[in-house]
Amino acid sequence: MKVAILGAGHGGIAMAGDLTLSGHEVRLAATPDHANNLKLLMAFGGIMVEGVTSSGAPVGFAKPAMMTTDLGAALKGAEVVMVVTPAFAQEVYMQAIIEQGEEGQIVVFNPGKFGTLAFAKMLRMAGRQNDFLIGETSSFIFAAKTKGLGHVNIKAAKEELPFATLPAARTAEALWILTDLYPQLSPSMGVLQTSIDAPGLIIHPISTLMNMSRIEQMGPYRNSHYDITPSVGRIMEAVDQERMEVANLLCRETYSFMDTMEVLYKVKGESAYDMMYQVSAHNVQMAPESLKHRYVTEDIPYGLVTIASIGRRVGIPTPRIDAIVNIACMANGQDYWSIGRTAEKLGLGVMNARQMVRYAVTGELDMTMV
Repeated sequence: MKVAILGAGHGGIAMAGDLTLSGHEVRLAATPDHANNLKLLMAFGGIMVEGVTSSGAPVGFAKPAMMTTDLGAALKGAEVVMVVTPAFAQEVYMQAIIEQGEEGQIVVFNPGKFGTLAFAKMLRMAGRQNDFLIGETSSFIFAAKTKGLGHVNIKAAKEELPFATLPAARTAEALWILTDLYPQLSPSMGVLQTSIDAPGLIIHPISTLMNMSRIEQMGPYRNSHYDITPSVGRIMEAVDQERMEVANLLCRETYSFMDTMEVLYKVKGESAYDMMYQVSAHNVQMAPESLKHRYVTEDIPYGLVTIASIGRRVGIPTPRIDAIVNIACMANGQDYWSIGRTAEKLGLGVMNARQMVRYAVTGELDMTMV
């Protein structure tokens, strides 16, 4: 299959190496402003994949069919377009797809972080709302990290990964093709579900903010399972309760953070703390180098801010989520409430809960119930 992978960070490089070793025609691309990693790979001639692959193919040297900063060349003729960037870097690739993407392509955000909803609004404004089949995953398929020149280590692949399209009625159509790339993909109820249920929104910002003193004193340090302690686990569970209240209103099925971890990693536990320490992929990690890491700068404004904003729109207070967001704002000196993805920015600002659900399922903008 011809696959364009947009974004050459840890995730994009891992996916490009993995799918190349699985026999697909891969075009790895990044904008010139975000091409430092890509240029190293181009000099190296490919990607040395270590660890595991999603298909069981042997690890080793992978040479993608194309590595380029010409997004148009990467998109030309691609059947599937994988956008693999942090949420704060998605928009430049969305614009490139609008300008140079081809009708009929499947566009997947890995993971979504409400990106599919944001892209749908941009497509409507550009008059291309019917040209692509768009969707997202709830998390990234791998735990992976680049290491040295041209090397990427894929520590683990998730055993099951929720996926949905907008509209959700076309999810099966997309999966008919996408499971040739990743059989782990499973149908979710819609893009509200995949974004609201993303486990990183609970794990990443809370573990980072609760360890801010150590991070600022030591910088990146080797740790295990995000350095979560029982009390940090209880904070995660408390914040997750509010996230679930929003999910209860908007998602056909509601999963706790612990439910989602069980699906993704096939682990069980009596608490968030117990469960996190059973995930073997988290055995050895490096802490963020600072609080300006994407665990805060992405998961706060493009995750918790969004959920809180939607909660306000549908009448659900979120004081615990608000507290985590406010701590992040104070710690980094940023107003994440104003720069984040809000209900208004996603085109949901004039919808009630019922309309949001209908939009996620059918793609239809029904304003009759406002």
